[in-house]
Amino acid sequence: MNRNPISRAAAALCLACLLAPLGAAAKEAKPLAVVDSERIVQEYGAARDAQAQYQKFLQGLEQDISDREKDLQRAAEQIESQRMLLGEDALRVKMQEFESQKADYYQFRQGLEGRAESEYKAKIQPIIDQVKLIAERIGKEQGYGIIVDAASLTTLYIDAEVDLTDEVLSALVSGTEK
Repeated sequence: MNRNPISRAAAALCLACLLAPLGAAAKEAKPLAVVDSERIVQEYGAARDAQAQYQKFLQGLEQDISDREKDLQRAAEQIESQRMLLGEDALRVKMQEFESQKADYYQFRQGLEGRAESEYKAKIQPIIDQVKLIAERIGKEQGYGIIVDAASLTTLYIDAEVDLTDEVLSALVSGTEK
């Protein structure tokens, strides 16, 4: 998240150069603008709080993973140390319990991405949606063709007039350019 501001500026400049032909081809030349979402996170209290809550959630997940791995390690060590003392049935029960614990751990790990994404949507997405709404309003009011997030290089707003998709589709369908 803390990328070098110089690399962000260079990336935004590269994106502007790539998108420049779009502006020239549009009916009316519309300027490109950028918004730096990393700076918004640093300077806007609600975004900073949301980011901190999300990071705390991720740290909690990491701690939970660590605790579960330690529990598995302890269970494996306990079985190994008691292997000679346990009877065949008792050892089989211990092994089944261990395999069940291990399966729960893997199931927990598989659900982590979904839990992290859900938390991201709950904490961060409302801020992103708010930034997009503001970028769209500014884009329309001030006549920008495209507004790009310089930190993530994603498009926040695009004026329909600079969208060349219909022309590209038309050329593809007609087969005029191969």
